[in-house]
Amino acid sequence: MAAATVDRLARAAAWRRFTGAPTGPGWVRLGDRLRDPAALDAWYRAELDGPAVGHRDLAGALIVYRFAGSLAELLMGPLLDQRRVLVVTVDDLALELAEGTRIDAVAATPAEVVVRADDPDAGRPGTRVVRDDGGLAEAAAAVLHTVFDPLAGAVRARAPFGVAGMWGTLADHVAEGALAWARDHGDDPVPAWQAADTVLDHLAAREARLRVRPRPHPVARGLYADKGTCCLIYKAHPAATKAEQLAVAACTSCPLRPDADRHARFTRHAATTT
Repeated sequence: MAAATVDRLARAAAWRRFTGAPTGPGWVRLGDRLRDPAALDAWYRAELDGPAVGHRDLAGALIVYRFAGSLAELLMGPLLDQRRVLVVTVDDLALELAEGTRIDAVAATPAEVVVRADDPDAGRPGTRVVRDDGGLAEAAAAVLHTVFDPLAGAVRARAPFGVAGMWGTLADHVAEGALAWARDHGDDPVPAWQAADTVLDHLAAREARLRVRPRPHPVARGLYADKGTCCLIYKAHPAATKAEQLAVAACTSCPLRPDADRHARFTRHAATTT
């Protein structure tokens, strides 16, 4: 059951590479990494000396950003596509790291899958049955919290990037990932947004430090997400002033961009993808 769910995700995912088992060099078991202070220090140092170009807060933000995107798609992809939730812990996840920073792939070996009562496999070994989509959303939020919380703590111990910002980054990825999944598969974005928003309702009930959430941004017949949290990536740009950095290097959906600028960028993106 779990292996089949991961396999379908791997075949359907457009952005990231997922697999049911880590093979070959370069893989790191997340639980092992989180229990190894020296390895965590090295992970942070690789970001600091590399993409973060010496910015300590950005180094922490990048670790969080990369992992949050992968975790969000791992949960939201099956939820939207299969009406299933993979129940994973930090010991069920392995990351394939490129040069110590970028996450090239995620391996997931869950022991259980949460399914609705109308799922054809409901009741089989390895399934936990919930009544409806609300139960799936609650299960997804529980997994997000279980896996993300220890990573956030490990990063905060090394980098001056606030924990509220980390949870906000995860929330942004949950929403953006759901909408991207809908665009990539030709699905209606409104149910995808509603599913993500419900997951975030349950996550916010579990985590008081999730204070800022993304907002829906309609563009023509499409839907995008205005981030609630800046990922700080603009700081890596060598421009002389913050205003120049933001203009050139901030994400399209960055909350530090003016609303009109963000809308114009979303509109141009929508025009190239329809």
